[in-house]
Amino acid sequence: MMSASSSRKVNKDEQVAQRKIHKPRWLEAFLKKTFFDSCPSHPFRRNELNKYCINCNLSVCQYCVTLPPHRHHKILKIYRHVYKDVVSLTTMEKYIDTSQIQPYKCNKRLVISLNPLPHSGSTTNNEASCNICNRKLTEPDLYRYCSISCKVKAVLSKLDDSVPPFISIQTPPPPPPLPPSQEKQEETPEPQKLRERKRKGIPHRAPFF
Repeated sequence: MMSASSSRKVNKDEQVAQRKIHKPRWLEAFLKKTFFDSCPSHPFRRNELNKYCINCNLSVCQYCVTLPPHRHHKILKIYRHVYKDVVSLTTMEKYIDTSQIQPYKCNKRLVISLNPLPHSGSTTNNEASCNICNRKLTEPDLYRYCSISCKVKAVLSKLDDSVPPFISIQTPPPPPPLPPSQEKQEETPEPQKLRERKRKGIPHRAPFF
């Protein structure tokens, strides 16, 4: 017979598994990937694995993405910021909900970090730090997480899946169906008004001279 503690653990595991559905399947693997190693398929000088193929779940290089296996796949370009992997905010917004994640400026480009940055430092003031790892936020009034991985942890730990934060892009719900009377009224076309034609006057014959 299953004990109460074991039953609670099973229920908790089921809840976590259900919440994983609410984030892209590739995201967890992406956050664990290693980048900027030499590409084994194209061992050229300064050729690094600085891209990620979402479809294949692989770290790839600039030559890999031009080949048929990846040519039409979704590719993320990875950058380096204070020795950590970051990705363009504009690009990432196409795939996940990036709201409340602190962006950073890297070579005149706004980026977000895959994992917490080392230079952020920790603080005891919860209002000025990341809600998950307590690293310092530069704009705590606007953001609550220092990295993508911290927001993912927040999503998986919340009790109600219908409330923020979200990591998957939320699609607006469809509009409610119209009442039967209103629906019938909209479907019935209005009768077209016939254009009134003026009656011609009595023709007059030209006089004979």
